[in-house]
Amino acid sequence: MPTDTIFPAVPTPPPPPAAPPASPPPRDDELDDLPPLDGESPDEEGHAPELDEEPAGGDASLDDATGEDDPVDPAELDIDDGEGGWLEGTDDAEDLDMGETPLVELEAERDPMDDVEEPGVGDEDFGIGQDGERAELDSGEEGPAAEDEALREEDLPALDADEEGEVEDADLMDPGFASDEPLGLPWAAEPCARVGAPVGLAAATAVACATRGVIVAGRVEGVDAPALLRVDLEGTCERLAADGLDAARVRSIAVEGRVVAVVVEGGRVSVSRDGGATFDAVTARWTAADVALAGGALFVLASDGALLAAGAEPPYAFARCATTGAAAAMAIDAAASGPAPVLLVVDAAGKPASLDRARRGAPAESGAVGDVDARVPAVVAARAGHVAYAARRGGVARRDPAGAWSAHGWDGQVTALAFVDDDGTLLAATYSDVDDTTALVRLDAQGHAAVVARVGAARVVDGDSDGRALAMACDDAHGVVWIAGGFGVAAFATR
Repeated sequence: MPTDTIFPAVPTPPPPPAAPPASPPPRDDELDDLPPLDGESPDEEGHAPELDEEPAGGDASLDDATGEDDPVDPAELDIDDGEGGWLEGTDDAEDLDMGETPLVELEAERDPMDDVEEPGVGDEDFGIGQDGERAELDSGEEGPAAEDEALREEDLPALDADEEGEVEDADLMDPGFASDEPLGLPWAAEPCARVGAPVGLAAATAVACATRGVIVAGRVEGVDAPALLRVDLEGTCERLAADGLDAARVRSIAVEGRVVAVVVEGGRVSVSRDGGATFDAVTARWTAADVALAGGALFVLASDGALLAAGAEPPYAFARCATTGAAAAMAIDAAASGPAPVLLVVDAAGKPASLDRARRGAPAESGAVGDVDARVPAVVAARAGHVAYAARRGGVARRDPAGAWSAHGWDGQVTALAFVDDDGTLLAATYSDVDDTTALVRLDAQGHAAVVARVGAARVVDGDSDGRALAMACDDAHGVVWIAGGFGVAAFATR
């Protein structure tokens, strides 16, 4: 059967019209103008609409509310009645055993420290909130709760101290701390130079001039046991045998030629006649405070103020020298008439009473003393008729050969004195506990005082060594002065 009879032919639809060609994307330089930053659209002439024009509808309002706070129409809410809470529908699972214990147990009262696992915290009592008392905390906004007696108005810097610039550091520090003028004295125009090769001494307790250099009782760096040493400007540090002597206990040394006399801790005197190789203890009933050698005689100042003298060769037959009273300090004056000890005699109250020039087997020559109280323990120096002693309140009291006394004060404690020439130039080793240093103060014959050198402790040894000078010796032959102390030993030029 012909197919065209059963299925009539379907006309073929015409092809769709071709799509217009896509326009190329606009270029950056062909973009439309951006709206103004203030959100207003200009009109066709480029003018923004006036704010007072009423909008269409007749309601003129500037309200920018979005209506999010308006009540919601329940008809607009799309709520599915089939959804419920997560606890709903439990009746559908009646065979599910939920247990008898509730899901959450809330305790009425619970100690917040029960869960603290750190030791010492849970049971520790901090004293907070006890007995229902309220702690009164002072925030400090109105100043301290009690008056501070140590704070005075005059201790504070002036309110206008920085009007002309920054506040000076000196206004914020105690006077004398890190000062350019130690002890309240200026530096000398020509300070004393430290001379000699370095000597490795950690600390020293006594020093005395010898034929070559000085003899020192001290401790060598890196060596525990103290020793008696011979030291010179070339750096020689020779250990003396010192048989029969405990060098660690030496407190004073005197040297004349090859005779060396020392006072050890406890007041015993030992004498060496071979330059320090061997020592023999002197048997006596007195306790020595100091020892000196002068003119072939051995002088001992006893702790009770008596002066005893004996020959420098054994047996040592000591005899008491005539004095006007108990002496507190002794120094050797190498006058033209011969070396002799000069004593600072004090009264029962410890105040200076007189100066005695003692001689072995002869009456003492007494002289008047200044009205300045002496430092205790007393320190005295004498040379060519000049005498000086350390003042109790700092500085020194000095007498010239004519007998005139003068007082010169400065800060610190004078611990050693020495005249370096016959003109009366005095050097005073003065210790300052503020910075733990010793300043060497030079007082000339005209009474001008200035600092010429400073030395401090290298380090603490056994907890008792510091920057304090314990002894001083003037070496006229080499023009130097030696000082010994917690810093070891040091030499400074005097001319």
